[in-house]
Amino acid sequence: MTGNPAMRPVTFGGCYGSLHLPAGGGATTGVVLCSPFGYDALCVHRGWRDFAEALTVAGGIPVLRFDYPGTGDSAGNEEDPQRFRAWIDSIKAASEYLRGATGVTRLILCGLRLGATLAVVAAEELGDVDSLVLMAPVITGKRYIRELGMQHKSWLKTPNGREGAQAADDGRAVGAFGFQLYADTLEQLADVDLVQRERLAAPRVLLHDTCDSESMSHLAEHYRGHGASVDVQIFPEYDKFLVDPRFSVPPRRAFDSVLEWLGFQSGTPAMPAVEILAPAADARIDFAAGHETPVVFGGGRYVGVLCQPRRAQEHAPAVLLVNTGGAHRVGDGRLAVLMARRLAAQGVASLRMDLGGLGDSLHHEDSPTLEAVYARHSVTDATAGVEWLTAAGYRGVVTFGVCTGAYVSIHTALAHPHVVGCMSINLPFFFWGGPQTKPGAHHIESSEVYRRSIRNPHKWLRLLTGRANGRAIAVELGRRWYVRLTSLAGSAFEGWLGLHTSTGAIRQLLRDLDRKGVRTSLVYGALDAGLDELAIRFGPNGSELGKLTNVTATILARVDHSLFSRTARDVVMAHFEEFVHERTLDAGRADVLDATVLHTNSLRRMWMQTGPRKAVR
Repeated sequence: MTGNPAMRPVTFGGCYGSLHLPAGGGATTGVVLCSPFGYDALCVHRGWRDFAEALTVAGGIPVLRFDYPGTGDSAGNEEDPQRFRAWIDSIKAASEYLRGATGVTRLILCGLRLGATLAVVAAEELGDVDSLVLMAPVITGKRYIRELGMQHKSWLKTPNGREGAQAADDGRAVGAFGFQLYADTLEQLADVDLVQRERLAAPRVLLHDTCDSESMSHLAEHYRGHGASVDVQIFPEYDKFLVDPRFSVPPRRAFDSVLEWLGFQSGTPAMPAVEILAPAADARIDFAAGHETPVVFGGGRYVGVLCQPRRAQEHAPAVLLVNTGGAHRVGDGRLAVLMARRLAAQGVASLRMDLGGLGDSLHHEDSPTLEAVYARHSVTDATAGVEWLTAAGYRGVVTFGVCTGAYVSIHTALAHPHVVGCMSINLPFFFWGGPQTKPGAHHIESSEVYRRSIRNPHKWLRLLTGRANGRAIAVELGRRWYVRLTSLAGSAFEGWLGLHTSTGAIRQLLRDLDRKGVRTSLVYGALDAGLDELAIRFGPNGSELGKLTNVTATILARVDHSLFSRTARDVVMAHFEEFVHERTLDAGRADVLDATVLHTNSLRRMWMQTGPRKAVR
């Protein structure tokens, strides 16, 4: 280890974690970070990592953050029994691991939302926790369950929610945005009320409240009544932290206040470079069909998880799974993990990796924003994943991605000669043209959604009463028609007059993939806005793609854009599994034009004639 702070992927008791180590050594105090549940955990992942690094640098102490059983990269599934009990036990196991790995004797537990609640119960059972930091804790389980139910009902009212809705778990599961809690967990969680608990969790407690609430005041008084020293602070940045991972902003003021409360210097002007260390040789997560190992590659830049089958299918390609939007490698609804383990059961290996600047991989120095990550480096980063798989002995690679990940997948398929297949789910654009949606912007649905709404009087009422932004909708639909008409007109003269149009560049992109021999599948949900982009460039439902041998477009029913629905995830996983076996299992490397030259030429054509354009979502 060098003189810089470091992060090492670790595993313990079936849990995946990241151990943050200070530049020096000999610390007597360590921190275990207890993550929130589900979509909240996706939202805060990058900020949670920043917080761990700040604690390591400012306090000179080791910090461990990890995934609970059945979540993130850890073993198990969310529907497994006794999750609530397993999560508490995992915090206790994480505490034991931190002590054993670093030699610390004083322990601090810091939790956010449901993670704060779990930290309280674990601290009570451990009995020797020095301090508790509870950031916006779930005080009563029943209220949290109602909150999840309301979020889910709100999503079901959206076109994507109605399209992807499923009834299989009604009455036995509650959750939101692709993550659920099941019957026995709900029962145990419903019994939790922090104000009614009898045991003292820790002698020092810091409470972060989103506002000056009565319930938090009662909790503070409850702990003081048990003899604890309690401080209450306001969490002003909460609403900007627990939002869509694309827009989540780390709450610097809240983190600084925790550092100060712990007696450390806050507001470090410049964070030193963090080194990512190779995982221990025995780091491993086992499951029924195989095992997973954390990997660090690309000169210590990228972090991923290699999933290997117990019985490998001979000649099968490996699958590369890349990020969606701002979510880290596990994906929305934990899709990447579920798919990797399902593929392992079929004898297919996979690597799910974080692109630079996302999840646990290092930032590119010139790419602090999500747009910069995708616009400048995403394809190069994903290509490094293909290189790693190739060096590991896999003869071919199939790329897979959702939304922005679909964009990365399709361009990586062209950029690297060893990619033999590509599936892009709900591809919003063929060339990067900027963020899909800005915070607070009006969301424009697909044209199919508006066609279906014409006969709905409630939709007209929303429009006439100003609750729907009719002008924004009209402008965007007009733009789509204009681009389609100009594409049709331009394509007729493109070859004859030597014109360069955006549609011409996109068609050339897919022709190059076809010539390279990459089996390419463009898959869309029935109401996805990406279908408009497909129709603009290749006719309704991609009808003009029939001229190509290796490129197809498929529309799947009951598939929402982000695959929040369990039904949608199951449909997509089954479709991809069939694709891998039927279309790419025996596909070898084609002797075609150099892939890098093809990719560069496609990019050059696009930028020469259009420059950046506004993307459609």
